[in-house]
Amino acid sequence: MNLFRRQVFVFLPSIAWLSAAETPPSPPPVVVPAEVHEIAPSDVDRYLVDHTDTVIIDVRTEDERRTRGHILNSLHHDYFHTERTHEALSKLDKTKPCILYCAIGGRAKLIAIEMHKLGFKNILLLQGGFNAWLAAGQAVAK
Repeated sequence: MNLFRRQVFVFLPSIAWLSAAETPPSPPPVVVPAEVHEIAPSDVDRYLVDHTDTVIIDVRTEDERRTRGHILNSLHHDYFHTERTHEALSKLDKTKPCILYCAIGGRAKLIAIEMHKLGFKNILLLQGGFNAWLAAGQAVAK
């Protein structure tokens, strides 16, 4: 029994050393096409005055939308329902401006890349996502 305990004590420090020395690599940053731009939450209302045909797309989950609210009149296409979302987006008018948002921006960037591949011409990302929208005191629908 004592032999087993010594082996455990010898082995455990080596695991800790490996963990500290070998940090996993960070994923590469998401790079959106140059044609995709950001819009600040405070600029959305002014933008919508001049671009009344704009489509606002919420790519968060249904649970996020239900519990935290959403931007009024936004379409909901959950990022995690990949095939259904891709199919729904492909049916939208590619000439209309689209504002995409998720909680902080990561999922919206990935959807923007896919929409660009589908031929959308005017894609905007809500800067900072829905969290920034809330922080800016913008209106929320429940």
